[in-house]
Amino acid sequence: MSQIEWAMWANEQALTSCSVLLLGSAVDIAGMFNRWQFGIYGLIASLFILVIEWPRSKRKKGSTVLRRFQRPFTLAVDKLGLLGRNYFIRFIAYLLMCIPCCFTLATLLGGVCLLCTGGIYFLAAIKGEEWAPAGLDEKSQVKRVTSLHPPKKAPPRPNTRDVESVGTENIDMEIVEETGQPTERSKPTRPPPRPMVVSRDGIQDTSR
Repeated sequence: MSQIEWAMWANEQALTSCSVLLLGSAVDIAGMFNRWQFGIYGLIASLFILVIEWPRSKRKKGSTVLRRFQRPFTLAVDKLGLLGRNYFIRFIAYLLMCIPCCFTLATLLGGVCLLCTGGIYFLAAIKGEEWAPAGLDEKSQVKRVTSLHPPKKAPPRPNTRDVESVGTENIDMEIVEETGQPTERSKPTRPPPRPMVVSRDGIQDTSR
């Protein structure tokens, strides 16, 4: 089993937290609830998270699937240097950003999601992972999502004649018929009769 890249899961969790926080902040501002000013903070924080988390990091093994319009965001995060690459910094940032979201009910769920995101980033930092730009230099290990439509043609299948010739070429088969009657070997053998001599007194055994 290959090693799990926790930063990949943290990135998806961060975008989910961003969406939840954005919706909660919009509801808080539109409803003018108590302490609705925290909704403005949540709106700004969700946009900041979107800019930071939209570019996917380069994977250690395998190819990286880039998101659409990821390149300008990748350049922006790459210019941040250590602040953008170190996952310990992201863990601390999300831990602090989730505190103001807990003061209103509309943004509470978004704050909890940010707390979970920070925990996953903390685990990724312990494992020694860090953010790396993808799609800037090496294009051979990068895949771009161009279409989400299913394929229209079935995959090619091998010829059945070739499969039969390959499967039965080096196979020796032996057919054994089983019957209910016992064979000659299974019949019990009797010892030969001993020679007898008839005398006047009676029958005597001469095999001794």
